Formats: sequence, structure tokens, C-alpha cells
Amino acid sequence: MNYDSPFAALGNTRDTAEVEAQVGKIVHAFAPGHDLTRIADAFGLLDRAFDGDLPGYQKLKTLYHNRTHTNEVVLCAARMLHGLQLAGQGLDADHIDAALIGALMHDIGYLMSDEEASGTGAQFTDGHVLRGVEFARRHLVGLPPDVLDTTTKVILLTDHRKPAGLVTFDNLQQQRAAYATATADLIGQMANREYLERILLLYFEFEEARMGGFADVHELLEKTTAFYGMTKARLDQDLHGLSKHLTQHFNQQQGADRNFYMESIERNLDYLERVIKIERQHRLESLKRGGVVEKVLQMNGKS
Repeated sequence: MNYDSPFAALGNTRDTAEVEAQVGKIVHAFAPGHDLTRIADAFGLLDRAFDGDLPGYQKLKTLYHNRTHTNEVVLCAARMLHGLQLAGQGLDADHIDAALIGALMHDIGYLMSDEEASGTGAQFTDGHVLRGVEFARRHLVGLPPDVLDTTTKVILLTDHRKPAGLVTFDNLQQQRAAYATATADLIGQMANREYLERILLLYFEFEEARMGGFADVHELLEKTTAFYGMTKARLDQDLHGLSKHLTQHFNQQQGADRNFYMESIERNLDYLERVIKIERQHRLESLKRGGVVEKVLQMNGKS
């Protein structure tokens, strides 16, 4: 492992099969006898849904909230659960399943039905969490009722525009499951090696949703550091600072007493500070990862 690159330590989130295998490996590291069937079924359901093979639904069209984002969240959530277990705050089998299935389904509300004829799904940004809960209740009927109930609460807590206290929990395990996944949702995306490039795709989702009020992609980039300030407050206060337990996961799994997620976020933010100092007409030349800028320029018709 090249520890000079915290991004490398986080793994490849483009490959869903690899992510699923990693999630299973991590779970079995702290719960050796855990039955992975429910989690595998949820991965399979998501495959069909996102690929357009689920009757009644179109394939997923959103640019930012895509399969890669879901993969990074569920992988981070598994690492969170491992860290919690090492900290003496482990979950039982049902709550492990609920946390990880909730991570997989947390953005399924962007998926459009066959009857929803226009848009990419980004127009549902404001209500996508409740749409996701509805999807879960309709399609996860094989889960025991209490596991499904916890799964829906996990999804609800990923609505980061609302106070965490609006979601009520029946017990501490349920709360930990939801807090772990909500934490993973925030730091998983911001630690991605292509996060700064993907912010440009997020701009188009905001435009379609008529949210944010950003004049262009540059303004969104310029305000991302302030956004992280609010995000860090939610992580540290509302979500009880659980991200610190990721260090214990990486210590045991990779022999490094480091939190590669937070290091990756810091690298992204440091680079962002340099990017926004560049004149706008040349700024995107510094965002070269993943071919995202080329896609943005085609969509926008300008830089």
C-alpha cells in the first residue's frame, strides 16, 4: 500500500463487485459468522434498479448521485461499523444489515419510474430521501419488519439538510447504525479522489432541482470550503464525531494508525484552495481526473 496516497488506501469504488467483496470481507473481520445474504440481495436489487432492469423503473440518470457514490458510501459504512466494534460500540447482526442496506438505498429516491417522463431524477433532490424510504418499503419486503424499520431510519438520517434530532430511534444500536451510515455518506463522497471534478456534475443536479442558487460551476467550487465547514460541524456535533473510529479500522486492516478518509478530504480541500485562486477561464484545466471536465464542457457549452 502506498501510504503517501490516502486516496489509494480507500480503494476502487467504481467496481461494484469489488466493493461488495470488500464490504463482505470487512464485515467478516468483526462479525465472522455474519450471514451476508440480505446485503447481497440488496446489492442485487440495486444493480437491477440502477441498470434499468427493475420493472416499473428507468435506469439511474443522475450525474453525481450515481453508482460510484453509492459504492463509496456503503464501503465507508462497513469501515465505520468495524471501527465502532473496535471501540466497543459494535452492532448486532440485524443492525449491521440495516446500516449497510440503508447505505445502499440512501439515494435510490433519485431513480425515476416509467411514468416520470422528463428530467434525470435530480428534480427530486428535495424529496429524494422520502422517495428512498418509499422504495425500501416497497421492495425490501423480505426483511423482518424491525430490520426494515431501522433501514428506513438509516435512510432518513442521510437528509443532511435536516437536524439529526428529527429522526427518533428505538434503541442505541439503531441510532449507531444510522449515525454510521450518515457519517459515511458525508465523508465517503468528499474523500473521493475525483470529488472536486464531481462537484461540477453536482452543479447540474442543483440546476435541475432549482436549488442552491449558484450562478455557475465556479461559484459552487468557490463555496465548497464553506460547505465543508458546515459538514464538519454536522459530523462532529450532530453525528457525535464517529468518523474518528475509522482510524481503528485502518490500523487493524492496513497497519496504519491513520484516518485515510479525513486525510483525503484535507488533500481535496488544499487543492481546491489552489484551484479557486486561478483565473476562471483557466481554472478547469487543473481538474483533470476522470474525464469529468470534458463532460461538463460538452454539457455547458462553455467553461
